[in-house]
Amino acid sequence: MARKKLQGQVAILTGGGRGIGAATAERLATLGARVVLAARSEEEVEAVASRLRGQSMQAIAVPGDVTDPDIVEEIVEAALDQFGRVDILINNAAVIWPLEEVAEADPDEWTYDIMTNLVAPFMLARNVLPLMLDQGYGRILNISSEAAFTPVSGSSAYCAAKAGLDMLTRVLALEVAGRGVMVNTLYPGQVDTAMQEDIRSVDTTDSVLDTSWFHEIYTLGQLTPPADIAALACWLVGPWSRERNGEFFSAADAAWVAQVQRDLA
Repeated sequence: MARKKLQGQVAILTGGGRGIGAATAERLATLGARVVLAARSEEEVEAVASRLRGQSMQAIAVPGDVTDPDIVEEIVEAALDQFGRVDILINNAAVIWPLEEVAEADPDEWTYDIMTNLVAPFMLARNVLPLMLDQGYGRILNISSEAAFTPVSGSSAYCAAKAGLDMLTRVLALEVAGRGVMVNTLYPGQVDTAMQEDIRSVDTTDSVLDTSWFHEIYTLGQLTPPADIAALACWLVGPWSRERNGEFFSAADAAWVAQVQRDLA
């Protein structure tokens, strides 16, 4: 049984106030992990942590922007102060903006996308890796996207950041190989989150952007529930993934998803 397989472990999870992050936090806590949640919205992330504590689970919230190095340090320090260790890091926080052609994109928005989707995961990994290497155990999971290898008009920053995140996974995996730390990537696919709402809200008039496919899968009810992705993420940071390192897992892989469902049943 999967029950309490993460008992005693401490997990840091960014983007923990809603969507995939909130669902993963609940699944981690159900499996026995003590959870440190980070997100920009204090109201949202505190609500998730409070809900978990109300179910006799251990969770704390650290509101703040993960593009700020001081916030990154605060997140890790909070984990150590409250729980004494860090075993798991899930880099889930992400932004999609700007959704515009390069010629029209705002440079500050473009840079912020790179900072959130790529630089923040680097900073968090850099902060927790010494702890994980010292204890001889750790799991880092980067939540990426097929946009890392599929160009999408209007998503230059997001595509570039996710491509960089994938290469960061590969390099980190090489650096920690044989040292008890595993670094992997999850492609969640199209999930029913606020990011999907943002994409559907874009006015594509007089541009090369085409969001019709996103409207179509939403209308057809083909978006994946966040809870389904949470299960995949937990499998990847738990004992079930064993020695898997530097690998890329997709929610579209039916055989793997079926294995996760069996393991977590």
